[in-house]
Amino acid sequence: MQSRAWPLVKRWIDHAANDVTTLAPDADGGQRVLDALEVTERSVLGALAVHTGGLAIDHNWLRVLGGPGLLDWQADLDDGLVVGHDVAGGFFAVGKADGEVRYLVPGGYEWMETEMGHAAWVHWTLMGDVEGFYVDMREPGWEAQSAALTPDQGLSTSGPTPMRALWDAQRTRVRPLDGR
Repeated sequence: MQSRAWPLVKRWIDHAANDVTTLAPDADGGQRVLDALEVTERSVLGALAVHTGGLAIDHNWLRVLGGPGLLDWQADLDDGLVVGHDVAGGFFAVGKADGEVRYLVPGGYEWMETEMGHAAWVHWTLMGDVEGFYVDMREPGWEAQSAALTPDQGLSTSGPTPMRALWDAQRTRVRPLDGR
């Protein structure tokens, strides 16, 4: 039997190059998430489901979903699972067919390839050049704006908005993850 992924993820968190806050886990929800997603704690996704309520990265700009929050997005894509979002209204999803994480730019219709699986993407959120990835989306004062948001909020032109509303505004126009 393979070892669980949590010690590895915890090590990434402890040595993260990017600012990270680990959101509190749901003591009763972890196993429910594992069962619903048909994963185990041996995967990074399973470890995040059981041991966190998600991760807030780079002063709350980027959120990696964990715990029961993963189930909130489970039915939103036929061919994938939303695994993260940013305060600008962009979404990250892992494809069921190939396991690749893709990014949907705010207000966009096409998924951009990241060329990373879920574990590599989580590692990138903690250790990679998140600032460089978002350089064109950030305005002066973004850190204070982002830090003031709750993990389920993003920024729209009208200010703080639930991520669900930002997703629903573009969801029907989004192309499938595989691009077809």
